[in-house]
Formats: sequence, structure tokens, C-alpha cells
Amino acid sequence: MKRTTTIIRLLMLSTIIYFVSQCNNPTSKETQRAVIIPVPLPKVVPGFSFPEDSNQVYAWLSPYDSTHVYQHAWGIWAGLTANSGQSYQGDSLLVYQTWLGLGEIQSLVEKGAALTQGQELTKTSLTPLTIPRQLQHAAFFKALRLGQTIDTSAGSDFGTNFWVAVSYNNPAVKHVLKHELLKQSVLDSYLKKDAIGVIPPFPNDAITIKPTYYVGHATDSLIRIPAWMGTPSPARAYDPSVWHSYIYADVKNRQPAGKHLVIDTSANPTPEQIAAATCNVSDFISIKMDAAMAHYFNKEQSGVQGDTAKAGDLALLVAMHVTSKEISNWTWQTFYWAPNPETPQDPSSALAAMLRPGQLSHAAAHYALSTAYVEVLPNQPIMGGTNTGVSTMIGYNPYLEATFDPSTFGFKNRLSPALTFGCQTNCMSCHAMANVQNPNLYSTDQYISMNDSVFINKVQLDFAWSIQSAIIQDLKK
Repeated sequence: MKRTTTIIRLLMLSTIIYFVSQCNNPTSKETQRAVIIPVPLPKVVPGFSFPEDSNQVYAWLSPYDSTHVYQHAWGIWAGLTANSGQSYQGDSLLVYQTWLGLGEIQSLVEKGAALTQGQELTKTSLTPLTIPRQLQHAAFFKALRLGQTIDTSAGSDFGTNFWVAVSYNNPAVKHVLKHELLKQSVLDSYLKKDAIGVIPPFPNDAITIKPTYYVGHATDSLIRIPAWMGTPSPARAYDPSVWHSYIYADVKNRQPAGKHLVIDTSANPTPEQIAAATCNVSDFISIKMDAAMAHYFNKEQSGVQGDTAKAGDLALLVAMHVTSKEISNWTWQTFYWAPNPETPQDPSSALAAMLRPGQLSHAAAHYALSTAYVEVLPNQPIMGGTNTGVSTMIGYNPYLEATFDPSTFGFKNRLSPALTFGCQTNCMSCHAMANVQNPNLYSTDQYISMNDSVFINKVQLDFAWSIQSAIIQDLKK
């Protein structure tokens, strides 16, 4: 009897220890949910400063100092792609991957989340991928939306296959929440009859980004991806489906380091041509889809021809727009994957490649850089400048703007009537047009005065087209 009692007591003690250990075990079901804390932009490159003093940035613009502009843009990229010290489902997260996505910010607004002193904004999963809003203006997406037949064979597992995760750093998120800038009723309150309305400007440490991914199956041996070979001449709408140039990413990373790629431009490539155009998946910044992201992805692509995504599939970063509010018109830099980053195709340059810092990770160093810190040259004032006697400053991303045809641009170009295509755009010029009332007011490269009459009876969005795309219609202040 005594022995039996002892055994019972031991069993009870073991049970108690088990339940206590489960309560304290971070891998138990109750505590398995991840908490991702947005990380501020770190200073990775020596001499880089963020936010840089606006007077210093303006000093780089008149006369235009490409070297300092490129160095600053690379410093931002180095911070975005640095390791955050956090992980999600066993995968390390880069700094930009910890930031809240636009949909997550919408959810906070819909829940009526109020900012409190010292509040820490967090998320519990990776930002879902969505269709790039700007591509909806292109002919390819117009056909898609109308249910017309789309050729999905052009290197794509999922039809169009380019997906974005627009995100804000915490200062930008807090600004949106503080001023409730996603509410239609709030934005309407800034409207002025026969005058120009404006939202409160973002703080100088605000950053917004548009990471753009190409999705492929993890079970495939190779993932075929459209590869950029430079701006077409003459200029034309140049969608990735008509580039007819590809590289192949080896899912198992079996390729030698530093391999020079010969882009595949053949209609029927031989095994040798495919091998010459094959790199490693590790040459890309990438994320691995979990079940929730795959489900959301499949819901987003409803109606798109192609396969469905599954947990474990790979989203390879092919491009990223990055903008920072360090000057009134923001700084604009865009990055795109380059098969041979030492010799990038335009709109990047040999100088931009030469200034790429050594602090970048292997994958982050595989991207080319294009900048648009001014709209035209020489630089013009924020208001009251001119399109006379100036030259273009082209700055665009091949994976995002090259597809645009003249029908995309709702604002006539005053610099030159020949500027009508996406490869003739400038990030700053186009985003200067951001407003509440007209979502189609896109522009090719030209000078835009912020007191232009086109803005009368409109509310300017401080260059943030992303706000226009995320307006919540049914909430009232």
C-alpha cells in the first residue's frame, strides 16, 4: 500500500511538472504564436545617417551629386536588408520583413486601435502578398480583369506572378493611425472648395516600401523568372511577358558561387542554355510561404490562370520601391534583381554598381539601384518651378513600371509629348500626383508644382499613393 501511494504521488508530481513545463515552453500550442516586433532602420554602412538632415540632402541636388545620392540610397538598402535578430517559423527575418503591411494597418484602423504612449506595434505573421495596384492600370491587368485570355506561359507559375507587400516603418504607421488617414470621412474633411487640400505631412523618419515578389513552387527543381535586359529602344510598353529573357533559380542551391549568368533568350532553350542561365535561390532575398499566406495568395489570384500556391512555396524578391520622408518631396530609390550586378542594365548605372557597399549580404548585393531624388535636372523648387530648359531624370523599376502604356497616364506631360511610357517615368513625378479624388492621375517624368491647378478640389496625399489604395469607405469619424 505504501509503495502504491508513492507511485501515485510520483505520477501526480510528473503530471504537474509536465503541465508547468508546457505553460513555460515557447513551443507549446498555447504560446506558439509568433510576435514580430518592427525594427527601426539600422545604420549598417559607416558614415550613413538616417534621417539625414534635409539641408544636406538638398545640397546633393543642386548641382546634382549622383555619388552622394547613390551612397545614401545604398545605406537605406543595407539597413532594410540587415538581419533583424528575429525569426518566423525558423526563418530569419530581415529588417523590412518586420514592418507592418498596408492590410495590417487597415485592420488596426478598422478595430479602432488608439495609439498610447510608448505603445509597441507588432504583428504575428508575414505580410500577405497582394496584386500590385499600379499594374491594374496596365493593359495586361485590364485584360485580366475583363476575363480575356491571358498567356500564362511566360515564365510564370501563377499567371502574372508579381506580388507585393506594401509596408510602412513604425513612424509612418503611427502617423497614419494618429491622423486616421485611411478613413474616407477623415480624408474628406481636408477637402477645400476651389482650393488644394492636404493631409498632415509624414514625419522625416517615415519610410514606405513596396517589396515585389515572384512566386514559385518549392517542389520544382528550377524556377523560371523574367530577367531584365535593359530599356527598350524605341520606348514602348514592355511587360515581362514580352521580354522573352529568363534566368532560372535552382531551388537546391547547387550552382557555384559568383557564377556569371548568360540570360536565356531562346524560344526553345537547350539544356546547356538553361544551365548557363541558372543561379541559386540563395542569390535572391526570399520568404517561405506558410499555410495562411498561401491561402490568402490563392484567394487574391482568384480568376488568374495557373497553379495554386502551397505552404513552403517560395516568394523571391525581384524588386522594391523605397521612399523616405527626409525631404519634402521624399527621397526615391528603387531596387531590382540583376543577373550580373557588377554590370547592371539601365535605369541603373556603372556608378551605382561601383558604389554598392561591401556591408550587404550576398543576396542583397544582387540588386541594381535606380534613384529619383529630383524630378528633372536642374532641380526645381517645390512650387513655382518650370518644365522649360530642363532635362529628364528617369527613375523606374522594370518589374513595376515598364509595362505601362500611354493609357496609364492621366496627366499630360508638359516637358515632352514623347514621354508616354513606363520606362520614361520618375517615381517622384508620379507620386507627386497622389490624391484622394482621382486614383488614375499618373504621370511620366516631368516637373510637378505642388500648387498646380490640377490639385484644386482635391486632397493631396503627401506623395503616398498607397493611402489612396487603402481607403476604408465604410468608416465614419
